[in-house]
Order: sequence, then structure tokens, then C-alpha cells
Amino acid sequence: MRRELSVPFEVRGQRGLVNVRVVANDDPWASGHQLLVPDLVAESFRGFPICTATLRYHGQGINAIMGWVQLATRDFDGQVSVDALPFHAEASPLFSYGHLPTFFDAPANPDHPDGVWRADTFLVIAPDVVRTRSLVPVAAFTWGYRLSGGYPDPLDPARRDADWSDHRGVLQKSYPDWTFA
Repeated sequence: MRRELSVPFEVRGQRGLVNVRVVANDDPWASGHQLLVPDLVAESFRGFPICTATLRYHGQGINAIMGWVQLATRDFDGQVSVDALPFHAEASPLFSYGHLPTFFDAPANPDHPDGVWRADTFLVIAPDVVRTRSLVPVAAFTWGYRLSGGYPDPLDPARRDADWSDHRGVLQKSYPDWTFA
């Protein structure tokens, strides 16, 4: 199973393309899940999605510094949360940031109840690159999985508007020192 999507964008006067690929994890050991779960039972993690988004962009140097912000929605409990890396989640909503950053996520939650885990993933820029805590979305897609009877089924990635107004409240509550334009 391979699901792919391309999302065009334009930022800082240059065009670009986000290439998204979602595959079912057929080998949790090869994907490194034992690094997060030392007593990994691979069969419990098999089938969950692995999402990778890469960038093609005509801009160079500082123009190509961007980041990723992801919000996860769990329909079984209605919770929406900013999905940031734990070691810097208190300081920043960014999942990653840098020069032409690749987005990678491999959620596996075999202990969750049946339902849908959906991520809205935004390619963002800081208009002044690094001087303020202000982010602007420039492209976006949604992806995730449906858990049914304990078995995951990855959702096809889909393009969404680069507008996070439906998530602004969660972003502002979680990161009051940041501006989400």
C-alpha cells in the first residue's frame, strides 16, 4: 500500500512542491519503533502509517528555511493537540524547522480505542526567518489512520487549505507567546 500526494505552494516569491507519501508500516523493527518502545511487540505496530513529506523548492539559502506544524485529532475522545516533539514541545509548536525540512511521522497507538487519528500537517514559514515567534502556513495536507478491531488502516493523504483558523484556538492556548497568522 502506497499513497502519494503533491501539494504546490509559493513562498518568498518562489514556487515549490510538497511531496507526501504514506505507507503502511510492514516492518516496525526496520522503521525503528524499538527505539521508542524497547519491549516492542512488532505485530501490534504493524500496519500503522508512516508519513514522509519532502520539499522541492526553487528558492535558495535563507529563503528555503521553513518548518512543519502538526495538529492531531482523535475522534474517539474529541481531543485536538499540537503534535510537537517532546524534547522541545514546551518551547515551540514546530515539529521540525530548518533548510528544506523533511517531515516524518510514524504514529502507532495500538492501545487506543477504535476510531480515527487524523493529522493536519502544515508547512510554515516565520516571515523574518528566526527573529520572532510568528508562523504563517504556506501549504497543508491531512493524513492519519482508522483503528478498527485493533487493526489500523492508513488514510489517504489529502490536500487541505493552508489555513489553520480551525486550529488557531488550540495553537494560541498551547503557545501564547507565538503568533499564528
